[in-house]
Amino acid sequence: MLRVPYPDLLETLQRVLLKLGFESERAALCARLFAETSRDGVYSHGLNRFPLFVSMTQSGVVDIHAQPEMIGGWGALERWNGKAGPGNLNAHHSMDRAIGLSRQYGLGCIALANTNHWMRGGTYGWQAAEAGVIGICWTNTTSNLPPWGASEPRLGNNPLVVALPRREGHVVLDMAMSQFSYGAIASYRMRGACCCRSKADSTTRAI
Repeated sequence: MLRVPYPDLLETLQRVLLKLGFESERAALCARLFAETSRDGVYSHGLNRFPLFVSMTQSGVVDIHAQPEMIGGWGALERWNGKAGPGNLNAHHSMDRAIGLSRQYGLGCIALANTNHWMRGGTYGWQAAEAGVIGICWTNTTSNLPPWGASEPRLGNNPLVVALPRREGHVVLDMAMSQFSYGAIASYRMRGACCCRSKADSTTRAI
């Protein structure tokens, strides 16, 4: 696996985003979210996803200038429209807003619609934990997972994130609803690896 120093990766990603037309502050944050994901070893949703993100930006699927807008709320509960903006920036903003609401009400809950892929869900769990609050995040996706005993995909392999702040080290759970996520499988394929099932114990493992 090619090793790239974190500062070099961060600077390169930021330079690409600036060329795409991102405002400098948003380019810095977006690049950091991608770079930190790869730095932390979650290769399936960091640099690996960046070329697709660039392609979606160039095709207009991602509106780099869109800012999320609140469309409804009541106390600690708010609904926001992501306006098809960058998913990681929208999610980061939503968690920041939820943290702010929790300071005021003891709880903050944000529902975000009309956005793009948020990349590593655990990013926003770490964001919560580092702010000293418990974070729970999830998202929807397409039907790609068969129910138990079925052969047709009917359920979304929705990621679930649970974060707990602790003095001795935060606990952040970032998991798919199946044994492997699609991102993890794609990462194995890129490394020339595969997933297989043992006939002896029927457990799936990576090779």
